[in-house]
Amino acid sequence: MNSDSISTDTTYQASTPVFNDSTSIIQDTVSITSTKPKYAIIWAIIAPNSDSVLTKENMSRYQSIGSDVIEMTDVSEDSKYKKMDEFEKTLYKDGAVPTGMNIRKRKILVFDSYAEASKQREEFIK
Repeated sequence: MNSDSISTDTTYQASTPVFNDSTSIIQDTVSITSTKPKYAIIWAIIAPNSDSVLTKENMSRYQSIGSDVIEMTDVSEDSKYKKMDEFEKTLYKDGAVPTGMNIRKRKILVFDSYAEASKQREEFIK
C-alpha cells in the first residue's frame, strides 16, 4: 500500500525535431504519458467545543467522519488542502457537525488505486 504518495507518474517530453541525415526530413515526435489518477479519503474528528485538548479521557465524546473515495489528478499540498476544506465546508453545510461541536482535526490519505483507498476507508468505519 502506498499511502500519502505525492510523486507523479507523469513524464513529459517536449516536441523535438529529429533530423534524418539521409533524407533531410524533419519529424516531430511527441511522447506524453497521461496522468494516472490517485485516490483519496478524508477523515475529520469532531469534538465538543468545551474540550480544549483532544485526550484519551475525553475520546468518548469525539466523533469521526470520513469522505467517500475521491479521485485526484493533482495531489499537490494545495490540492489536498483544497479537498479537505471542501469536505469540511460540506460537513457544516449538511449539518453533520452537531451544535456545540467543531471539527478539530482533518487528514487526507492518498493511494495509488481505488481499491486501496476503499479498503482503508472500510477499516476506518469498522
